[in-house]
Amino acid sequence: MATSRYEIDIQEQPRALRAFAATVLPRGLSDLNIERYDRIILTGMGSSHFAAHRVWCSLVSEGHDAWWVSTAQLLEAQELITADSLLWVTSQSGESGEVVALLDACEGAKRPRTLLATTNELTSRLAVAADLVVALESGEEGAVSTKTYVATLAANDRILGSLHHADDAPIVNEILVAADELERFDPRLGTVASAALQDQQPRFVLVANSASACSALFGALMLNETAKLPAEAFLGGEFRHGPIELAGSGLTAVLFGSGTMNPSLTGLGEDLTSTGSRVVHVDPGPVSVGWLSISTNATGSLGRAICGAKFCQLLSVELARGRGLEPGVFRFGSKVTTSL
Repeated sequence: MATSRYEIDIQEQPRALRAFAATVLPRGLSDLNIERYDRIILTGMGSSHFAAHRVWCSLVSEGHDAWWVSTAQLLEAQELITADSLLWVTSQSGESGEVVALLDACEGAKRPRTLLATTNELTSRLAVAADLVVALESGEEGAVSTKTYVATLAANDRILGSLHHADDAPIVNEILVAADELERFDPRLGTVASAALQDQQPRFVLVANSASACSALFGALMLNETAKLPAEAFLGGEFRHGPIELAGSGLTAVLFGSGTMNPSLTGLGEDLTSTGSRVVHVDPGPVSVGWLSISTNATGSLGRAICGAKFCQLLSVELARGRGLEPGVFRFGSKVTTSL
């Protein structure tokens, strides 16, 4: 079967990361003083939004009043945006329906102090409206999110470093290391996909600790979009609060660790295995629990997040192929969702 555009985009991800690492951040970004804002709001839709979870965790841990809220939710709670807010909007297209509606709502007196944008399209509504724009420089993307997602993860690290007035060079080096790790990481997931598709009603859950939450969220989206299969993402113990009733034959659970011992994920893996669920543990640390354990061999949190994305992409490819579908092709949606 011919290589799909989605698979080509996956292969081009290391190059996209290196291209972004070579860019210069906008003048004025490092001049921002995040202490001047009464709150920092990180928003976006889909994978653009998921990529910001790591930034939100970092800001909150430092004591900042930071909010991580999808643009759809933010449209329903516009009072959250104040005249002293830093509104950080991420949209790969810059034209998503919710993002455009938010921009319309923030005109005039309702405009935040600073509108910071991360996007791949410099002529988009978002880029034109923003005070500062960080360009992803990922080039054209032919299917569901790939290059733009990993570039967004990298961009978020550089932007956060700039907001903290940190030296950009070490962060750029981390991105280049992560690009090399991504290129080397090539898990064979045909067995996982074929085993799951033998079930009459295959279903997936993806569970992660806070450090790897973006991988679980992104992964569920990829399985929905690419393989057209039901998949849900959960953080920490969320899965035990009701959804654990999904456990048993037919369930494949992917647990994303951080390369260190995590008793919560280990315990969940043991419990799910006992129900007959298949458990795949990515970066489990010293204790390996489950049907299959995979290490990304990444040396840092950015590398784990980026390799975690590739794991989800490759799994979605295998599942789509196993179902006779061309990976990454939309049946009912589109690359840019403009309808609300």
